[in-house]
Amino acid sequence: MKKPLFFLAALLFLAADSPQSIVKYRQASMKSMGAHMSAMSLVVKHQISSRADLAAHAEAIHGVSRNLADLFPAGSGPDKVKSDAKAAIWQQLPEFKAEAQELERASAKLAELAKKGDAKAFDAQFKVVGETCNDCHQSFRVQD
Repeated sequence: MKKPLFFLAALLFLAADSPQSIVKYRQASMKSMGAHMSAMSLVVKHQISSRADLAAHAEAIHGVSRNLADLFPAGSGPDKVKSDAKAAIWQQLPEFKAEAQELERASAKLAELAKKGDAKAFDAQFKVVGETCNDCHQSFRVQD
């Protein structure tokens, strides 16, 4: 009876995500959000005239933002793996989660406006999303 329990425990341990993998995944997710924001920025700044892909970019941001706080589980902080995430995330978890929820709300509105095609409203909401990202980065990300 002890052998099956031991093997089950060993399998669960082996299946657990390593802190390094969690951080690598988190960084890839955050970089993807940055790339989508950069692409939309070119349109909002009138450097690119086609608005055809804004809905896809906005939905991608919203998709990642839905579970953003989950990308920062206990044990994946700077005390375990080198990253730009500040320890304040885990020390002030309710505040961090509130910032993440604000991004989810703001990006949902951005995605909705992109589908409607209202350029003026989209551009204004894009600025709100950018400010929401910047606010979180000021509090919870090591600045370059």
